[in-house]
Order: sequence, then C-alpha cells, then structure tokens
Amino acid sequence: MYLFKTSGKTFDSVILNQKHAFVGMPRNWYVGELVLVSKNKVDCSKNEKQIQYVMKLVDIRPLKPGESEKYWPGTEGRWRYLFICEDTRRIKQPFDLHEVLGDRARLYAPIMAFKKFEPEDEELLTQYIEEVGLV
Repeated sequence: MYLFKTSGKTFDSVILNQKHAFVGMPRNWYVGELVLVSKNKVDCSKNEKQIQYVMKLVDIRPLKPGESEKYWPGTEGRWRYLFICEDTRRIKQPFDLHEVLGDRARLYAPIMAFKKFEPEDEELLTQYIEEVGLV
C-alpha cells in the first residue's frame, strides 16, 4: 500500500483522471496495489480530512511530452513519471493518518510525494478501510 500526497491544486485532477505524476519512481510496487490519496494538510479546509480516496495502481511509465500539461496545467517539466491508477473510490469516513496510526503517523509526515507503508501500518489502514467501507 502506498501513500500519494497531492496539493489542493492537483487533487481534483488526480481523482478525476486516476493519474498522478512524480519526479521519482518507486521500487517494489505491483499492479493492483492499493494507494491512499492524501491532500496536503495546508490545502484542506477546516474539518476536511486528508485521506478521502483510495485507488489501485496499474502502471508507472515516463511522462510523454505535453502529458503533464494536459492533466495539470502549468506543470510541464516538473515531473518525470506518470502513475496510472483505476478503481478510484471514496472512503465513507475520510481520515487523517494519526487517527488510525497514532504516533506512527509521524513517519509519513515529511513525505512530499509518495511512500510505501510499513507492513504493520498497512495492516491497520486496511482494517480501518474495511471497517468503514467505500462509497
């Protein structure tokens, strides 16, 4: 399971197009891996939770010329890889990581782009999502 962070400016397009872009490429990912999409805290409105959606990772490939601009105007040249996802679903009860992981959420606070969850954290997050369900 991965955590993808996104700004308020790109959030809606990430969800709508089921795509995200980053400078780096992760290792140890697989097709169908669950991704939690987290809106940057500074871009959340009052009482809005950061993690509202899950999606499944399908492919990662280099961005083509003009592709970044198509999804996120004004970003051409900023990223190198396109992350293609599917089956984007809203979480019935959006949450912030600290609500599920407690103090361990601090491990993910400095992440600026994406990070694979530690196995024990993935287990807790999977359990939470299964309990609250998806829309």
